[in-house]
Amino acid sequence: MTSNQNGRSMIEMLGVLAIVGVLSVGGIMGYSKAMAKYKSNQLLSQMAELSINIRTLFFHQNEFTGLNERVLINAGIIPTSMLTSLSSSGASSGTLITHALSGHIRIFPSQTESNQEKAFEIYADGLSQEACLLLASNDWGEDPASGLMAMYVGTDADGIDAPLMESTYSSSGSDLSTGILTPGKHENALPISPMVALSLCACSGNKTCVIGLKYM
Repeated sequence: MTSNQNGRSMIEMLGVLAIVGVLSVGGIMGYSKAMAKYKSNQLLSQMAELSINIRTLFFHQNEFTGLNERVLINAGIIPTSMLTSLSSSGASSGTLITHALSGHIRIFPSQTESNQEKAFEIYADGLSQEACLLLASNDWGEDPASGLMAMYVGTDADGIDAPLMESTYSSSGSDLSTGILTPGKHENALPISPMVALSLCACSGNKTCVIGLKYM
């Protein structure tokens, strides 16, 4: 008597499982990359929105003296999605604002050539190298009307506690050794190329990347 056996062999089943596994890993990696790109673009929008809101809030003032995160929070110009709870934010250091990539936003008044606080600096820390490359090579406004005076690109393990571009003015040139870049008609003027950004976004290990913008 003969019997017909239907079904799949063990080798065929293992082959199917291997294909499913590869597709699953590829799907997860693709999703992770897409989410990272989405959050990086969201951070780009958050920093642009904050700079516009700060300039609008101080539009009738002669300078940004007294500007800090608490003032901006009380003024209601920080989106609620960017605010952390006081119990988990490190409130004693004044770090109350987070961005789309879960790092911190720090904001400081800054000086212009007149030695008055007629400018401000805004920083985003805790960035991956991919996010740093996107933000560093973005055109934040090379036209003088944008108010952009300088950009800082670098790495940091402990966060930003003080302005890093206070002595950088609109007439300053770019200095890759310090990570400070300025608009204008000089070498490495803003906006910079992805290759220059790559040389500055050198975060690895326990160091994350930092992007800072100085506006007046």
